[in-house]
This record gives sequence, structure tokens and C-alpha cells, in this order.
Amino acid sequence: MAAELFDKIYGRYYYVVRRMLEAGARAPLTRRDMDAVCGAYSYRESALTIVPKLTDGGWALFEQREDKTYAPVLHHPDQLKPPLTGLQKSWLKSLLADPRVRLFFTDSQLAEVAEALGDAEALYDPGDFHYFDRYLDGDDYASELYRKNFQAVLEALEQNRTLKILYQGPKNGRSSFEAAPCQLQYSSKDDKFRLVCLRRSHGRFSRSILLNMARIQVCVPGSGAVPPEAAALRFSSSCKAVEPVRLKISGERNSLERCMLHFANYEKHTEYDEEEKAWICSIYYDMADETELLIEVLSFGPVVQVLGPESFLRQIRARVKRQHQLFYEMTE
Repeated sequence: MAAELFDKIYGRYYYVVRRMLEAGARAPLTRRDMDAVCGAYSYRESALTIVPKLTDGGWALFEQREDKTYAPVLHHPDQLKPPLTGLQKSWLKSLLADPRVRLFFTDSQLAEVAEALGDAEALYDPGDFHYFDRYLDGDDYASELYRKNFQAVLEALEQNRTLKILYQGPKNGRSSFEAAPCQLQYSSKDDKFRLVCLRRSHGRFSRSILLNMARIQVCVPGSGAVPPEAAALRFSSSCKAVEPVRLKISGERNSLERCMLHFANYEKHTEYDEEEKAWICSIYYDMADETELLIEVLSFGPVVQVLGPESFLRQIRARVKRQHQLFYEMTE
């Protein structure tokens, strides 16, 4: 039964054929056009299976015209939807039980999906999982204010619109400003959403800031469209650190296994250095997570050595020096 959820008929093959039918509805397709659609939405070798099935009548979805092109036999191929298996319905039913799902859909959309799933039994319950490495002060996804602000951000991102925000800072109290939203980020360890945006200052959007969604008090549409520099940041990796943090892991006290488990949520590359007789691990991270990563690395003590980059090393030295001073001040 599990194979059905990932069967090519219900997955990539079905999606490619649907795209091909939509393209054929606009203009008849040549075999080269069909190959191009397969290459754009699937693996190149998939064309060796899909295209012959469509052109020789094995899958009776296209008919050949006199000019050697192919046109779909369906009148409304854009309305073609794949059927759901019982396992898919159970999986979707489990996703609907996640409180974060309500952030992305309206009540009417959720009701429509629930009706389509019927009495399907959930594949699992979110309460079945215990997150031992997650903080307990995550965002309140059941809050209607949080949900309203979240959907306002989503709408602004979709429509390339600015936002007027009233924000409750951790120290400086409330502040109001206009912002151009760039990205929504989610931290699985913190269980929090953050908004990357450009803040309007002196008549232009120039200052990049990171906002905790839970601290946004009011979020309404702004004065106009987002500037080009904000739109360019939307799908870029500019929030990534320029260089990865390089760690030398000794292997003592199960340090390798502990590091691999502890840093499992980061993109990383690890290899064994024969000369050093140690593992070298490169961790790629977002700049927004730098402080958190810094604290995590320090928690391993002497079994992990930071090799670079220099900017990260400076912060390590500064924190160790400060801890050293605090320790001796307390013992005096």
C-alpha cells in the first residue's frame, strides 16, 4: 500500500503528462516539444517512456494531426486532477492536524479539503512525536491575531506589496514602520517563524531586518509595490553565510556522533583527515542563526575545535574571554 503513495502514475509521470496536455491545449505539440516538457518537469530519460506511450496510442490522450503534430483529445485538460489513494488521504488528514497548516489556508479552504478527505483515518497523530531538541516557547499558532498577520504577510509576498507593521521589540517597546517583505523563515529548533524584510528609512528601503512573527502586533498593506532590491532577495541565498563554519572533531567521548545528531538540522559536509586523525565538518548556515550556532559549538568544549572562518573565531574568542572574566568575578 505504501508504494501507491510514491507510484510514478500518481507522482512525477502524472504531473508531466498533465503539463503536456495543458501545453497541447494552447498549441499542437511536436515530439521535440514533448521531449522538452519532459526535460523541464522530470528527468530527461523519462521522455524515453512517456513520449512513445503518448504518440503510439498506448496512452490515448493525444491524436496525431496531418502535419505530424499531436493535439490532446480532452476538451479541458487544464481541469485534469489526479485521484487520491487511501494512503494519500490518510497522510493529508495527518497534515491537517498540524496547527501550522491553518496559517497557510483560510477556513473555507480547510473545510473544502476536509470534505474531500471524508472519513479517512489519519496516518499518524502529531502528538505521537516527542521533540527532545526543540524549545518549548514556540509561536502560538492557535492565536487568531498571529494567523491574521501571517496571512497578511503571505498575501504581500504573493502580490509584491509592502506592509505597515506595528512591532513589539524585546527591549525598545513598540515601533511602527513600513517594510518590504523578502522571505519567511521557519526554525524547527525554536518552533518559530521569522520575516526577513527591508525597513523603510529616510524615504527608501535600505535596512535589512529580521522580525519574529509572534512579536508583530499589527500587519496591514502598505503604500505600494516592493522595490526591486527586495524582490531580488526573495529567492536568493543572500541570507546564507559567505563561508561555512569549519570544525575539527576529535572523536573523543562520542563527539562525532553527538555533533552529527546535534547539527542534523544544518546543511553540512564531513570528511576524515588522515593527517589530523580527526573529522573536518563544514556547516552551512543562515546569518540569522549565527548566534545560536555559536552557542551550540561552544557547548561541546575541547572535543571540537573551530578552524574558521576568522569572523566566527573572533566571536568564539570574545565569548570565551567574557565567560572567563565572569567566572573569576564570581569566585573572588
